[in-house]
Amino acid sequence: MTGRERLQCALNHVEPDTVPIFECNYSRPLFKEVLGYVPETFDPENVLECSHRIGYDFAFIPIPGVSGFRPAGETREIYVDEWGIKRRIIPNTWPIDADIATPMEEADDWKGYKMPDPEAEFRYTGLAGCMKLAGEYGMGVVGNVRGPYSAAWQLFGMENFSCMLYTDPDVIKEVLTACTDFSLACARRMAAMGVDAVLYSDDYGSTQSPLMSPAHFREFIVPQLTRIKTETAKLGVKAILHSDGNIAMLIPDIAASGMDGLHPIQRCADMSLGGIKKEYGRQLTLFGNVDNSGVLVTGTEAEVAEMVKGCIRDAAPGGGYCLSSDHSVHDDIPNRNVFAMYEAGRKYGKYPIAL
Repeated sequence: MTGRERLQCALNHVEPDTVPIFECNYSRPLFKEVLGYVPETFDPENVLECSHRIGYDFAFIPIPGVSGFRPAGETREIYVDEWGIKRRIIPNTWPIDADIATPMEEADDWKGYKMPDPEAEFRYTGLAGCMKLAGEYGMGVVGNVRGPYSAAWQLFGMENFSCMLYTDPDVIKEVLTACTDFSLACARRMAAMGVDAVLYSDDYGSTQSPLMSPAHFREFIVPQLTRIKTETAKLGVKAILHSDGNIAMLIPDIAASGMDGLHPIQRCADMSLGGIKKEYGRQLTLFGNVDNSGVLVTGTEAEVAEMVKGCIRDAAPGGGYCLSSDHSVHDDIPNRNVFAMYEAGRKYGKYPIAL
């Protein structure tokens, strides 16, 4: 099977020939070893080429200008992006430049705010080349935009936004709706270009607990997730939710919204891959759970392989699982462990699963 076919099987809860493998690659040493250089920005074609050379089945492709990545050609140390967020280029935060000031602080500021244009052509030129390469390689592509919560709070700052849930709930709902409108417009363009799924990045948790109460989550976020799922389904592609952290108590509402997938099942946040598979495995395609803060950083290749085996054992039977880290691979992870994760996935991920 091709990588794209494996991804399509997983998204539809059908067993492919082997468990699909992918990664969110934020590691400069990995780019250097695989491509021979480190891209200046996290551009689609370099991301896809690196994924292809490693052997991944599909690539995770954030669109420039949506996920906080620096626009091509921006070289100033401090600049203001199209959202009005002031950013600083800091080498150790690559590929996302650090945010240092927000465009708004209180509800009244929203009246004069202008959202960026989701149809701006610079967002899609790199993806067009990426889709061409993916077709040649037989790879799948998962496009990426921000979800409503992450997009909205970055406009005010987390503290201001959290207070406004209580003081200005109607304004918050307007902002969330506008951010969802933006992301859906981007999703429509990506779907028309042939992506297999759209991943909405929307972190809801710390490693200890959700960042808001379940009641607030149901009031403010679930209506937007339901709309995201409904509108994305009309495009003929799947809607995947990315959220770090311990969000176990939010998963019932995430599943009820109809979202098709959940990434990255963060192990260090006590997220149980096997438990989520047992409860929601027929509703949600699951991605991830290989510990990127522990075993991938300091473990041996044998320890990485054992963790990969555990993830496959817990989540792969019946389909509906894609192997990756529980967030991304970053500079602190030795390249040998990135390759060990891939090799173990190919070795132990053959269907029927017999672990």
